[in-house]
Amino acid sequence: MDPSAGENGMPLVIGKGETVGAAREQAYDRIDDIVIPSLHDRDDIGERWMEGKGDKLLAWGYLRPA
Repeated sequence: MDPSAGENGMPLVIGKGETVGAAREQAYDRIDDIVIPSLHDRDDIGERWMEGKGDKLLAWGYLRPA
């Protein structure tokens, strides 16, 4: 998850885990504790990956093979 604030945005990575689902869960647990004026966050991060579309990133060369 990558919340940002203001017009220019200040990215903040707050979820990390063994799986995309675990990282999302950790991020959503933590985000309620973050206080940033004009905070904007996305609630769809990782959804396409979990739907099986993450293989495209590997095919396009964005990820290294496991």
